[in-house]
Amino acid sequence: MEKAATAPGKEGAADLLATATNGIIITDINGIILQANQAAEGMFQYAAGALVGRPITELMPHPERCRHPDYVANYFQQGSRYMVGATREVEGLDRHGDRVALLISVSFFKEDGEPRFAAILHDLSERKRLEGMLTAVNAELEKRVRERTQELEEEAQRHRETINRLELVNKVVERASHAVAITDADNRILYVNPAYEKLTGFKLSQVIGKKPTVAKSGHHGPDFYRRMWAALDRDLHWEGEIWDRRENGEAFPKFLSIDRLVDEEGNTRNYVAMFHDLTEQKASEEEIERLQYYDSLTTLPNRSLFRHRLQHEFEVSRRQKTRVGVMLLNLDRFKQFNDTFGFAAGDKLLVEVAERLETAVRRTDLVARQESRRERDPDLVSRVGGDDFAVILNDLQAPENAAVVAKRMLEAMNTPFNVEGESGQRDEVFVQASIGIAIFPDNAADVDELVRVAETALIQAKDVGRGEFRFFSDSMNRNSAARVRLESDLRRAVAEESFVLHYQPKLNLETGRFSSMEALIRWPHADGMVSPADFIPLAEETTLIVPLGAWILRRACLDAVELGERLGQVPGVAINLSARQFRQPGLIESVRTALGESAIAPEKVELEITESMVMDDVEAAIDTMHALRALGVRLAIDDFGTGYSSLSYLKRFPVNTLKIDRAFIRDLVRDSEDAAITQAVIALARALKLHVVAEGVETHDQLAFLGEHRCASVQGFLLARPGPIESMPALFAKTFS
Repeated sequence: MEKAATAPGKEGAADLLATATNGIIITDINGIILQANQAAEGMFQYAAGALVGRPITELMPHPERCRHPDYVANYFQQGSRYMVGATREVEGLDRHGDRVALLISVSFFKEDGEPRFAAILHDLSERKRLEGMLTAVNAELEKRVRERTQELEEEAQRHRETINRLELVNKVVERASHAVAITDADNRILYVNPAYEKLTGFKLSQVIGKKPTVAKSGHHGPDFYRRMWAALDRDLHWEGEIWDRRENGEAFPKFLSIDRLVDEEGNTRNYVAMFHDLTEQKASEEEIERLQYYDSLTTLPNRSLFRHRLQHEFEVSRRQKTRVGVMLLNLDRFKQFNDTFGFAAGDKLLVEVAERLETAVRRTDLVARQESRRERDPDLVSRVGGDDFAVILNDLQAPENAAVVAKRMLEAMNTPFNVEGESGQRDEVFVQASIGIAIFPDNAADVDELVRVAETALIQAKDVGRGEFRFFSDSMNRNSAARVRLESDLRRAVAEESFVLHYQPKLNLETGRFSSMEALIRWPHADGMVSPADFIPLAEETTLIVPLGAWILRRACLDAVELGERLGQVPGVAINLSARQFRQPGLIESVRTALGESAIAPEKVELEITESMVMDDVEAAIDTMHALRALGVRLAIDDFGTGYSSLSYLKRFPVNTLKIDRAFIRDLVRDSEDAAITQAVIALARALKLHVVAEGVETHDQLAFLGEHRCASVQGFLLARPGPIESMPALFAKTFS
């Protein structure tokens, strides 16, 4: 430590010269260069060591080259500080004779008694370049001002009578409220006007040198900005609405106009942006929309928006071949409630009913309060007396699923309402509701007809005693009752973990042995084994699939580890993920917990997802898949070929396995198209270095075809039916030729 603190010797000085970022040149009294560091050689474009021995004047342009001997003489005779002790901007000459802008500082010292001059040089080329750029931008702006001024002067000459107006317009333009920002060719901010500072809250000192993305709101995706830049490249102009962020973090809408300024060769010089705030305009538009489409009392969508959305859901349903449900809910004896407690209490009751309905329906459903169809005073009853509500249930997997929502809505009404009457006394009041349900396309083909049959079902519900719900058809009523009982049993089964897992082994065609297995959920019930086709959709609908899926993950991993202890090695285990389970935020933690509790090697676990699950939101799905792969587990695309994913997406999916759907395997030997598709999928998987599994193998001909075309693994009833974990050791001991 003491040695490092001493002054450096010649070797230390040499190190300093070599590492200095500024150029350093040392000459003798005659101006011969004795030393020049690498930075100096680079400034003047000389090779290493090429400056040593040359006169310093070779680096000076005329007339400085001729005057240099006089500067040296004056320094020794008069102590002139023109050369030594001053810092000046000068120009030098590089090896090619090109001028180099420099900042130079010269000092005098002695080395071993010999006089020496040391020059420290800083390259000013970049600064000069920026100054030149700003000068060019300023010149362009001044040119525009001059041209506009000339136009105004000519106009003033022709129309002297309007001179006062033109002067007023000129002042308005100078003090424009529109924000202006100017950037360089790299889109870094050079200038913003006071209106920019006022509108955004960002001061010039905060944004200068930064890109306009400093105010990016995050409201727009990459495609939006790609289109904007494409227009600027093509048309030199873009304008449109965009959301940005103020300095305080508040997002706001604005109308933005950007021009790309180019030189004669078409190279970008600058970007000039002008914008104004659309916050108040948007607020006005939203208020108009609210008055037009939303009920002023409950703030729910009104009948107009309800019908518009229902028509939209019809169109979606036709394209996707799904069902749409409409539920009409009417408060029982609401007129009696109003007569007893007054209209003000009735209003408060409607607001609370609306809040309860919003919590009872599925998150993606739309609730709307409808105006009564009776003739009423438009100033009072149409806003206060209406006690009809409607619910749109989109994407119903089965008509009876609407019963689950209807039950929750009626249960939400079971809690008493706290009511204050006109006398000021507070009471707890029970209010019931009746619900009529109709399904598209089962019950009607258009909006009006569907609403009409739902009203018929509502009347039936009131006729049977109120506080009930009814479907339009008798068969649906019977099925809905069974659906409600099944949901109750399912909730109890999930809470008590009353399920078992069966496993179907997968045969490795290369080794002829079972190497992995797929976990399949089974529900033993008092009435016999319940089919997964009956309870899995219900579990999805009621969100019970989340805790059920977590249990399946843990149980399958534990079973695989226990089986591995008997086999001598842990087999791979494939676990199906449901759509809701795949999208829920706790999935990653649920998988991590299952891996930790079982201590299974992550690469032994393969999670199966379907194509349709990932196509709703591809980018979010890819993020989830990457997060799962980061845990070390494998991913498989189940039922491959039955969804809508493209090969471009498949390349982006971080999956390990493709599973060929049984629909292609069933008629594999008889149907040339199925055979061609199967061969293509196998070839595709091998090209992408993916494992490929064929499911639903039931005949020897199918097995032979798959083996001939080098399918990696197969599963199906021909090889083994699903069975409990206790039956797996015997199956895994078998060998197939």
